Amino acid sequence: MAGGTRGGRIDQARGKIKELEGRLLKLEGQLKVLQGQTRQARGRARLRLARLEKNAASQVARVEAALRISRDRVSEALQTGRRRVEKLMRSVEPTLQRSLSQGREIVRASAAEARVLSRGLRAGVTAGREAFRRSRRG
Repeated sequence: MAGGTRGGRIDQARGKIKELEGRLLKLEGQLKVLQGQTRQARGRARLRLARLEKNAASQVARVEAALRISRDRVSEALQTGRRRVEKLMRSVEPTLQRSLSQGREIVRASAAEARVLSRGLRAGVTAGREAFRRSRRG
């Protein structure tokens, strides 16, 4: 279940990243509009638009920082997950190798026993057939 929870968190983080990317694009678009309006404005309007442009640039920088942090966290979570899986595989691999080896031995022993039983069955059938034939002749 822990894997499902971690996967859910990663999906949430990816969703947040997408949301932040969308906000960033929107803010960058608004910033360009403000820059264009600021260039055309005069007097107080120009000062007000310059202040708005500065605020918008600050928001873009904050969103970019949040986006960078979110990406780093997702990458870190993925790396941690990979390391855990690799560690688990390293600890489980010797046990799996032993189990496979034991399984092969059991199969070999069973096959040898089946060959012996098969020979015994054939010998019994042959002996029974011979006994039946002898009883019919005699």
